[in-house]
Amino acid sequence: MGIFKAVFFDADGTLVDHKECEKQALEHLFENIGLIYKNEYQDVFRPLDNELWYSGSYNGVPILRKDVPVYRFKLFFDMLDIVYDDYVKANDLFKTGLANSIALMDNAVEIIEYLFGKGYMLCVVTNGLIELQRPRVTNSKIGKFISHVIVSEEVGAPKPNPLIFQTLLNRMFLSANEVIMIGDSLKNDIQGSKNAGIKAVWFNPEQMKNDTGIVPDYEINNLLQMKQII
Repeated sequence: MGIFKAVFFDADGTLVDHKECEKQALEHLFENIGLIYKNEYQDVFRPLDNELWYSGSYNGVPILRKDVPVYRFKLFFDMLDIVYDDYVKANDLFKTGLANSIALMDNAVEIIEYLFGKGYMLCVVTNGLIELQRPRVTNSKIGKFISHVIVSEEVGAPKPNPLIFQTLLNRMFLSANEVIMIGDSLKNDIQGSKNAGIKAVWFNPEQMKNDTGIVPDYEINNLLQMKQII
């Protein structure tokens, strides 16, 4: 498999432990508004946040994407029966906490160090906002090994749109067959890679069944299994 010169990684759910980062962000929020945080609050916030972002609606009522960041906290506090109504501040505090959170997936440091030592260029391709995504990679233990972090916001096209992949390929003066991508989302990472002509590895730590029709080139449930692929 010596044709590869670079390895592209997804961030959340692949290298970055988004669930732990989210918890740290919620703790930061509650600490800074003078309320006590309880671990079960994340069990309320997480599905609510996912539903708003992915469905664009709540209880059948359409929610504009630009309104989701603030509106989610109105719903969140209502669901918790907490009296707090500065939802803009809540969102700002959450974003600050998320940007400053540092939590990596199991074996992320080891596989990044291994691949870097083998001479591969290592990059992160992620959906989201630059101010939230980039710091969580660059400020972590793997940051010094990552040559590029490209975020969908800067190209105006999220995965699975091939534009984000092609933009990074152009920046690195690489062709699609010189790169392999690892990610946990079949739709965003695997289909997105295929749309760009890049071989893809599905990171599936929960060993979920794939009934999507999207076929990865490889499947792993532990990041260290990348050693067997490249």
